[in-house]
Amino acid sequence: MKCQDKENTLITLTNDIKEYLDKHNLSIRLPSITYEVLALQLIESEQREAEIKQLLNSEIDPEVINPQSDKFNPIKAIIYLKDKDYDEACWLSFLLIYTNDSEQADWAFMRKLYAAKDLKLHTVLTWQQVNKALDQRMALLEQLSSSLALSDPKPKFGHHRAYESLNHLPIVFSSYIEFINEQGGHKALFHPEHLAQDETVYFQTLYALVRKNIYRFGRLSTFEYLCLLGKLELAEVEPDSCYIQESSTSGPKRGARLLFGMLDDTKLDDYAIGLADYLNVGYQQMEAALCHWQKSPNCFERFS
Repeated sequence: MKCQDKENTLITLTNDIKEYLDKHNLSIRLPSITYEVLALQLIESEQREAEIKQLLNSEIDPEVINPQSDKFNPIKAIIYLKDKDYDEACWLSFLLIYTNDSEQADWAFMRKLYAAKDLKLHTVLTWQQVNKALDQRMALLEQLSSSLALSDPKPKFGHHRAYESLNHLPIVFSSYIEFINEQGGHKALFHPEHLAQDETVYFQTLYALVRKNIYRFGRLSTFEYLCLLGKLELAEVEPDSCYIQESSTSGPKRGARLLFGMLDDTKLDDYAIGLADYLNVGYQQMEAALCHWQKSPNCFERFS
């Protein structure tokens, strides 16, 4: 986005946010700068979405799959694999949400996890490697958990998984593997040949299933996992809302209350959906923007 275009978009978005609030009799009581910061968060969120769409239409270097390579990039690896090894693409998507790793950290956690170098697998930690009989699987996962915990430096979970522990890794991974197999595999679950529901309804269906069956996958992890599958064209799903009702008081719910007022959860979600529709932005982009904005409403900070 050119500087002039970004400035014009910022002005328009800021005015549209205020206009939406005014139309719905929601008090515009915050300093003007806060609405500009929210607009900037939305712009960045939309830019990230555009970057992924661009990657989907780009030629990807096979080296992005190799955790030992400087070119390693899990998002690019998922895109590269999605038409070649669908199971592996979905598995990598799960690992990415589990770690909440990022390019800013040079994918440090994902490199160690996927390489599993101390396990002497002679390959990376593929879906085929972990999808074994229960006793073999648990032995492998417990060894992996211990190896990561003893590594130096010890890998750190991203902000959205800050309360996660490597001690939980075996049961988290095993719950995921059992869940996928019970559903008939990744493709049967996420990309069935004949989808009888529309994309938003199927998002709701999958959301309920994932939350129920994957250990320690709460509202945010489930929401982000399904959104990632949708964005990377691994599943035909679209979020039906911003899922603010189930969020903690320090996440997007706090942002929604700051913006819309001290309303009940249902109204907060309704207004967040309404604002996203009014601004023509995605529900995940609105959720992410509100979450980041509430941390620093008077000063723009880039996503980490």
